[in-house]
Amino acid sequence: MHLVLRVLTTAQALEKAAHHIFKPHGLTPAQFNVLALLAKNPAGMRASDLASALIVDPSNVTGLLKRMKKENLLAELENTHDRRQYIVGLSPKGRAAWRRAHRKYEKCLAALTAPLSASENATVEQVLQTLTDGATDLS
Repeated sequence: MHLVLRVLTTAQALEKAAHHIFKPHGLTPAQFNVLALLAKNPAGMRASDLASALIVDPSNVTGLLKRMKKENLLAELENTHDRRQYIVGLSPKGRAAWRRAHRKYEKCLAALTAPLSASENATVEQVLQTLTDGATDLS
C-alpha cells in the first residue's frame, strides 16, 4: 500500500476510534478538542483563536460553539481587553466532561502507542511531520 494511502487509512481508523472513545461521554471528537484547548486556557479563548488552533475555518467553529454552549459545556466569559469580542471558557459541566473524557483518552493513547519503542515513536513522529510539511508545501 502506498505510504500516503496508509496514512489516510490510519487517520480514518483513528477518527473512528475517537468517536467510539468520546461517545459515552456525550462528546464528539471536535467537542473534545475544544474542551481540551479551553482546559489549557482557563481565561478562555476567542472563536477565531479556537479555529486557528483546531486548523478549521472560523465559520465551522461558530456553530460548534453555539451547540456546546446550548449543552452547557461552555460559558461566555468577559473579555477585559475588548468587550466586543466573544470569549468562551469551560463551564463546570464542560470541565467535568473534559476530565472524564481526558482520562479515557489518555488510557487509549497509552494502549495505542505501547507496542512502539521510544525510537519507533520518534521515527513515526518525524516521518509524519515530514509528510505534513511536504503537503503544506504543495498547497
